[in-house]
Amino acid sequence: MNIETTTCISLKHLELIKVYAEKNNMPVYSFIVNFINFVVTHKEIQVKACSRLSYRPRHSGEWKRLHIILLEHEYEFVMDVRKVYKMSLAKVIAFCIDKYLIDFVNALEKEEDIDNYRCCGYTFSVYLEEGIQCCQFYWGPPPEILKETHATRQM
Repeated sequence: MNIETTTCISLKHLELIKVYAEKNNMPVYSFIVNFINFVVTHKEIQVKACSRLSYRPRHSGEWKRLHIILLEHEYEFVMDVRKVYKMSLAKVIAFCIDKYLIDFVNALEKEEDIDNYRCCGYTFSVYLEEGIQCCQFYWGPPPEILKETHATRQM
């Protein structure tokens, strides 16, 4: 099932995304999701607990409404990124472009880094620890699975 969502993006950023998406034979929405996934799995971003979601500055240049169609797991991933990084989707996209666009484009250009299923390892677990409800996000395979795989290969 596909889920539709809407965000805003600056015209300058939209043109950049269109150029790089076309160059890499990806639809714009796929480029955006893969880009966000690249940033959250390769870059550490400081987040502040107990703070409100922050939004892009209003009336800061020319913006365009962008409709994005996501698969269920992509939508869930994007919503969790919003919660964890305390940014609206528009601000997450702008942040990623401003800070990490070149890193992502360079990764796409490396043959071994081309992967159309970057979000397929995304999952989360909910558990109780000493009476506290906890939620752990994995933007890639959980570490236990990686350790088991590595141990199996060693044999």
